[in-house]
Amino acid sequence: MLDATMREPADPEDLLGGAIPYLVPERVVEVASERARCPVAAYVLDVEGLFALRLAGDADRFPARIRAPLGVGPEIIPEAVPRLRGLVSDLVGPSTLWPMTVRDRVMGFLLARDPPADDLQVFAAQAALALELASGYTDAVHAVRRRKETQPAAEIQQNLLPPRLARVEGADLAGGVLPGYDAGGDFFDYACNADGLWLVIADAAGKGNRAAALSSLAIGALRAARRAGAGLQETARIADDAIVALDMHSYLTAVLGSWDPVDQRLRWINCGHPTPLILRADGRIDELDAERTYPLGMQFAERTFPVLTARVGPGDRLLLYSDGLSERRTTNGGRIGEDGLRTILAELGPCSAAMTVRGLQNAVISASPDALRDDATLLVIAPHR
Repeated sequence: MLDATMREPADPEDLLGGAIPYLVPERVVEVASERARCPVAAYVLDVEGLFALRLAGDADRFPARIRAPLGVGPEIIPEAVPRLRGLVSDLVGPSTLWPMTVRDRVMGFLLARDPPADDLQVFAAQAALALELASGYTDAVHAVRRRKETQPAAEIQQNLLPPRLARVEGADLAGGVLPGYDAGGDFFDYACNADGLWLVIADAAGKGNRAAALSSLAIGALRAARRAGAGLQETARIADDAIVALDMHSYLTAVLGSWDPVDQRLRWINCGHPTPLILRADGRIDELDAERTYPLGMQFAERTFPVLTARVGPGDRLLLYSDGLSERRTTNGGRIGEDGLRTILAELGPCSAAMTVRGLQNAVISASPDALRDDATLLVIAPHR
């Protein structure tokens, strides 16, 4: 067993290189407290973006969790940080909060209840990077983000997903999945490459482990094809062949797309998935309802993957979603439906990609007190004005 001296990094300012990975959160808080000359705690959001959970810090001085439904997954919406400060101060009293940011993603925050002697803004960014890197070596951060037991399928799903918030060439992007602790058949993915922004949202038939296994294979096939330089149709065909070869007698609905930030054109293939929507800058909602093909994994001697095009420009928001959103049960026994979805979007009005996703997720949660029976998955792309 390691003794106490072996647990300390050689350099007191080194948050990662000399520290044992699972001790990085404690080291972050230690150095932050030394600099601020007062106790400091570190918080991260849970995987549903609803609660800030104490990662490290004095349990007697800092609450274990703070209700803060301001995240998309475990990432805090940047423009919601002022509201976050208000929620925190309402619970703990006067305090100082420093967002922990990696690029444009707010991964958590440092919190001091006493007046700090030093501003930790720069240090908070260093701490965010250290925690992000350490998470590749330890479960210390991941475990805190899961505020309740996670089913194996949902854990697979969480590990498949890319960062929930991103600023890519020409656009902001946000994606989310509810619930975070169960189900597990949906996924979204994206990649900002030289040939454009690649997008996919998919829903595997069934639920639980079987659906998660199918999604794992599908996202692996899609990424392998994309990274090998395949075009949109070839990528769809490779994923289709992989699912058929698995011989699970199952299928996966999906929308695969590529958006060009220069000419602002979206090219997409709809494989039996709910129709994407474009929320136009003038408030209109356009359905991208056109020719489609069958879900991936359905066996046919010959099949085609028709590629469609549409303009998605500055001020627009492209919404891809799974049927877990539109088919969510409501308190009156009905479903949100496509009309309900349009109503929610109209009530949200013009807002960022991240706030669009969070607003839709809040609507899904509040539609009924019952637990979600299916994944509600969203991917929103908002070209820059």
